[in-house]
Amino acid sequence: MRTAYLFAALPLTCLFAGNAFAQACSKPLALSNELQMESSDGGPSSIPVKINGTDQKLTLATASAATQLNADTLKSLKLEGRDEVTIADFSMGRLHGTNVKWPVPGRDGRGGGGGGGAGGRGNGVFGQNYMRLYDLDVDFGNDKLRFFSQDHCPGGVLYWKAPGATGAVPITIDNGHVTVPVTVNGKTINAVIDTASATSSVRKAVAERVLGVELGGPKTPVGKPDFLGNQTYNWTTDGIGFGPLKLENVVLSVQADLNAGQGKDAANASRARASGIQAELDHPEITIGMDVLRKTHLYFAFGENKLYVTQTDTTMAAAAPAKTP
Repeated sequence: MRTAYLFAALPLTCLFAGNAFAQACSKPLALSNELQMESSDGGPSSIPVKINGTDQKLTLATASAATQLNADTLKSLKLEGRDEVTIADFSMGRLHGTNVKWPVPGRDGRGGGGGGGAGGRGNGVFGQNYMRLYDLDVDFGNDKLRFFSQDHCPGGVLYWKAPGATGAVPITIDNGHVTVPVTVNGKTINAVIDTASATSSVRKAVAERVLGVELGGPKTPVGKPDFLGNQTYNWTTDGIGFGPLKLENVVLSVQADLNAGQGKDAANASRARASGIQAELDHPEITIGMDVLRKTHLYFAFGENKLYVTQTDTTMAAAAPAKTP
């Protein structure tokens, strides 16, 4: 990636006082970029950018490994390429780059935007290839996106006045997904943080066999069938915990297992379903989407491999960093 950095980092004093080492450290947070995002109906947030001189919007997609444009936008901008395209000029706030190469849709592993490559409501997705160069601060209460230098005191990141407890959990990058350990009804499981997904979900086999959920009861009523006609359920959990922070009464959509109902005959359908269930149980996880994340303020400390989570108080704006003169 050939991104040019045309801005200086701006120091910002943290309100967080960690361990003795962090208190003795003299490297405050340094702001690199700040953007006002847009959203509607509580769904995914989009980032304003300029691509080859045109205004575009990229969906913030923490579950996408790469930044990319959708097929319609590629066509409208007359960008062609089998595996990748070259963006002559790209700018996002203070970030500016020339002749950057992005993959075309479908080349991004498990994809973003709910598993569909360059999905979401915008012109494409903003993925981890840019995010992980910085620490990423996402204030969903105010739809603010900030980028900080990773060169700061360990643990010294909470510059805003957070209501209640603060969660700090380790980050793992798993096949292009940002995953963190969470507790659900007292059990630990990996969670994919998917800012391009409107809803939070879990697969049926994982809900039943890993988390011990009994479907069809008072806390798991029948939901709307999915687009293939498979039955779904709405599970009201006791809560989801990020370390010491617990979000109460989170609802997860229990989705049909992978490959459910696929195959031209009963034997093929059964084998496909068994294979999908085994894959889920070998790698059990839940997906946390914007119906839950909209209630949080997230700081992805990629330099520390940690995610800091607080609840969002929409009446209390984050302490605004200094602006560039």
